[in-house]
Amino acid sequence: MPDKKQILSFAVIGIAVLNVLFCILALALPDWHDGPFSSFGLWRVCSFSLCASFPADVEDWMKAVRAFAFLGLFAMIGATVTFVLQTFIMKDKPVFAYLTIGLSAACGCFEIIAFAIFADRVKVDDYGAGFALCITAWPLAWIVAGLCFLIMRLNKNVANN
Repeated sequence: MPDKKQILSFAVIGIAVLNVLFCILALALPDWHDGPFSSFGLWRVCSFSLCASFPADVEDWMKAVRAFAFLGLFAMIGATVTFVLQTFIMKDKPVFAYLTIGLSAACGCFEIIAFAIFADRVKVDDYGAGFALCITAWPLAWIVAGLCFLIMRLNKNVANN
């Protein structure tokens, strides 16, 4: 029968992988704004089912949204890899738990900055799926950080007993 740490570890891995997927989809989907006749994401704009890529010289705020969304994705990939390493391969190295907590917390910060810049610059009421996935990635990343901290505390309690 698996113990609490094993169950939590598999939950963290599942949430982290789901969060990586959300970050990838948030970057790729062309509907951060989903209006009645047009939509646009970070890379493409669509109007009446005709889509075109943004020009290379987009505004600086859009570059910042893209950059923070990418940083969030890379931080979550790093958090997932370090947690898998710490859980299955290097169980005696607590530095990986600290890295996982830091990277997943950073991912949450990067994602919240990305959607905050977008929401500040694009003042609409019709946000799309890409925007919603970016928002969803933020608390999921912090949940991963919190669960990793809980697992770390459980490991210390077992070591002290």
